[in-house]
Amino acid sequence: MRSWNPFKKKSVAKEVTAGIDPAESGEPTDYDGFLRRGWAHHARGEQDRAESDFRRALSYSPESVDANYALGLVLKSQDQKEDAVEVFNKTMKLIEGGKIEAHSKSEMMRRLTLGHINELTTGDWNLEDQIWHQAE
Repeated sequence: MRSWNPFKKKSVAKEVTAGIDPAESGEPTDYDGFLRRGWAHHARGEQDRAESDFRRALSYSPESVDANYALGLVLKSQDQKEDAVEVFNKTMKLIEGGKIEAHSKSEMMRRLTLGHINELTTGDWNLEDQIWHQAE
């Protein structure tokens, strides 16, 4: 099965979700199923359904960085800023707590999550210090 990347733009999202019709697929029975269907809904702009599926995924795995991050994105897209910041802060704590083993993924997720928090709270991603400090 081909791995899908939720961080890529629409062209990949369409390719990845082309075989997943959330309305026709059976009811998921596990974390992976709800997460996959949530991304399919998100890619189609069906944010309420995506939110529901990401929350269901979290009921199976409350400390999932991926599901928390995904829920934060949906809440942000729904203009639920305070809730999105709360979920992104939880995501950041999970990342800092070592929930992602791969260093490069952990750093990417940390920067993305921090960028969203900054944008929601200050209106700017404001990651220059993070990026340039790492390069020095």
